[in-house]
Amino acid sequence: MTDRDSGAEVAEATDVAAYYDRNTVRFLLMGGGAPSMHRALWAPGVESTRDAVGHVDRLVADELAALRAAECPVVVDYGCGVGGTLFHLASRFTDARLIGITVSPRQVDVATRFARQRGLADRCTFRLGDFQSIDLAVKADAIVAIESFVHSSDPEAFFASAARHLRTGGRLIVVDDFLAVGEDALTVEQRRRVAELRAGWRVPAICTGGRFIEAAAAHGLVKDRAVDLTPLTRPGSRLRDRLTAAVSPLLSRLGLARMPFYGNMIGGSALQVGLGEGFIRYQLMVLSRH
Repeated sequence: MTDRDSGAEVAEATDVAAYYDRNTVRFLLMGGGAPSMHRALWAPGVESTRDAVGHVDRLVADELAALRAAECPVVVDYGCGVGGTLFHLASRFTDARLIGITVSPRQVDVATRFARQRGLADRCTFRLGDFQSIDLAVKADAIVAIESFVHSSDPEAFFASAARHLRTGGRLIVVDDFLAVGEDALTVEQRRRVAELRAGWRVPAICTGGRFIEAAAAHGLVKDRAVDLTPLTRPGSRLRDRLTAAVSPLLSRLGLARMPFYGNMIGGSALQVGLGEGFIRYQLMVLSRH
């Protein structure tokens, strides 16, 4: 890696940190009171926004059910937000050691406070850093990355870090947005929406599921299965979504995507269109380290 490459990655990580530092409180308010900032999934039986936002954590815990047989399993969350996923896993796996990584100082502070309030400070710890380059000096039984892979400035570094921190046979669980087809197969308007999503949400790594799996395999991370969660989303169904869709074209033309508040609106509107039209899919990927 050249000095220029390193400098670019630091700048992008700083941009992502600023994005979350300035938006985290608002994201929490949008989540119905849950300590989570994930996509709302309206699975059968889910009736409240709080439960919809937390549903992905239940899915991840189900994928890691085998950890109950392990002695003091270690789980690392790449892009942990304010700790919601780890708090849920702590309730499911009562002897697990849980480590969260985020580039946002505000999220570290909030997550640490939430852990103390829940009596989990001895089991859930949070580190400030870039999951692409951090060295935790652990071999984890599982790594989870929920809506965080797409923030990678260097996907190869993401997979190298995951492989370095996973024990042989450990699992990588990624839940994120993926392109349904390569960008050359999209219309001009769809490519514009993808560009708005990338810029607004700071998600340079969004790619097809096939490209993701291929890149992971190069680091010994082999796909076990993929689950399409898109049918559980409700793109454009909220009043907020419709209002955002109405103003986001103007915000984009004014060049406001670099401002965290407006960038979230512009990127969110583009995502809603992508999910609604089907050229973006929200998927759960389960991989194992060989």
